[in-house]
Order: sequence, then structure tokens, then C-alpha cells
Amino acid sequence: MNKIYLINETVLFEPDRRRLGAASGYPQWAVTLHGPVSECLNLLLEHNGEVLSQRFLFAAVWEKQGAVVTTNALYQTIASIRKALKTAGLQENIVQTVPKEGFKSVARIRGVSPEEMMASSTVAVLSPPVIQEESGRVKKRTDCALTMKIAYCLAALLFIGACFVLYNELKTPAPVYARYQSAGKINGCEILSSLRDNNKSRQLFNALSKRYPLTCAPGGVVYISFNQLQLGNVVLVCDRRVENSQANCHSIFYSERFQDDE
Repeated sequence: MNKIYLINETVLFEPDRRRLGAASGYPQWAVTLHGPVSECLNLLLEHNGEVLSQRFLFAAVWEKQGAVVTTNALYQTIASIRKALKTAGLQENIVQTVPKEGFKSVARIRGVSPEEMMASSTVAVLSPPVIQEESGRVKKRTDCALTMKIAYCLAALLFIGACFVLYNELKTPAPVYARYQSAGKINGCEILSSLRDNNKSRQLFNALSKRYPLTCAPGGVVYISFNQLQLGNVVLVCDRRVENSQANCHSIFYSERFQDDE
């Protein structure tokens, strides 16, 4: 005959089916226990009030199956029993640890018939502990969904930012000399300067020509890079604009300071 335990008038346990659940609404909310968990709980209830040593539990649960486990496995099994009982609605801790001896059950238990089990299961369809657990699960699912949405949004923003940076890195920059200001022509040679003041650019060209002759034939181009710190100036003399791949250029560096009054 199928053995059924009623624990503390609250929880039903069927060892043969390894099934545990709240008596109210049983077996609607029942769970199936892992093999060692069910066997350990069954032994504790069979020897209710007695201390079962670790050695006894190892031999009765694992070694008879030819398995060898550590003490940690036994403690995890006991923890799983306590968790399953609490989930089923049992608030009391009926599985106690006896230091240096083992474990014992201190439950109020009685055997019930299938008819009694069915009668107790019709008392209520849902029990408060189950409602609380389901509510907790719904909240966890909601929190998880919100977290995933935030994560997707952050990932999308990072992707857009990375694309923008990559675009700026890959796009072809404008030539440096394309931003130079034309200061007109001197003897047919076009003067382009980093200055925006045309008069000052022409003055600078004439002053530099006095220090070192600038040979620029008609149709040629001179690029003057004015150093704001007055540490020196660079002049690039070309036979045509630098945008032309056929341009021939040579550069001159003036390391002396430029004075407006020269």
C-alpha cells in the first residue's frame, strides 16, 4: 500500500512517488523530489525523534547504490529537504542538526490513506504560501523583463556611438592646405597663407624673401604656414597646387622670429 505522511497537519509526502506538497489543494502544487532528497526525508520520518548519524545516511541512501559522496553532498541534501518543506508551506524547521551526531526529525506526523489525503486536499484550492510564491515569481519575471529592456537600450546606444566614432575615423579628412586663405599674386605667383589677413600674409612673404630668396615662377604657388607662437615659419613652394598629383614642391623653414616692422 502506498505510504503517505501528513506532516504537522500541513504537508503531504508520498515516498513511493517522491512527491511533496501542501495538503490544501494536493497534489495540484506538489513537487517531485530528487532521489536522495526523498530517501533522506523518508528515513528521517520513519525514525522520527531519533538521531540518524551521517554514517547511517551514507550507507542507506548512497552506498547501497554503489555511490560514494562527500559530507558536503549530505549537507546539500538536508538543505534541499528544508527548502522543499518550507516551499510547501511548513514554517517550522522539523529537520534538526545534532552537532557531532547527525540529524533528526521532530515533526508531528501521521499516516493517512488515499481517501483522507483527497479529503484534506479539498479544504482549499490554494494556500497562502503558494500565493506568495507565485506573486514573487511574477515580480521576478517583471523585474527581469525590465532589466532586459534596459540592457537592450544600452547596447543599442553603444552600437550607435561606435558607428559614429568609426565613421569619423574612416571618412577622408580635408587637405590641410585646402583651408589656406589666398593673399593674391606676387609676380604671377599665387600666395596662400594660414593667416586670414591678406596684407599681413603679403608682408610676411616679402619679409621672408629678404632672408632667403623664394623662387616662385609665374603659375606657381607658395603656401605660408604662420606659427602663432612665433617660433618659426614654414614655406612650401610648388610649381602648381598641391591637390595636383604632378605638383613638384620644396619647403623652407625659417626658424627666426618674424617682426611686423621688418
